Amino acid sequence: MKTSILALSLVCLFSSAGEYETAVGLGHQYGGVLGAQFSYKTDSSKYYGSVGLIGLSTGFQTTFSENSNHAYGLVIGREEVQSEDGFLFATYDYHFNGFTKNGLVIGTGIGLTREDAGGFYSNTGKTETSTSVTLNIGYKF
Repeated sequence: MKTSILALSLVCLFSSAGEYETAVGLGHQYGGVLGAQFSYKTDSSKYYGSVGLIGLSTGFQTTFSENSNHAYGLVIGREEVQSEDGFLFATYDYHFNGFTKNGLVIGTGIGLTREDAGGFYSNTGKTETSTSVTLNIGYKF
């Protein structure tokens, strides 16, 4: 029974009119300093994973109307400079050509970062959680 429900859920997810999208940019949504974002996108939402020079992230975004310029979402991940023990941000992005079209994207977010004195490869010192603001700029193809 559980297998049938899971299979039907996956069929519904992949049977929607979605497409794959690639983007490059700067910020936490792109895995840190500079990175690439790979996403599965429908008319009103997208799910993505990002790999950057100093980190990685995953998240989702949604709009409240078709081809809106405004998108809201969440991103979670880790990057070496500010949050080697992880981050979680609520995000807002403005898509200059609309959510479903290629073009420039700028955004911001507010959330939590966790870091310690060690770094990515060691857990040295006390882990501190702090509130942070993120800025993102990218171009989607």
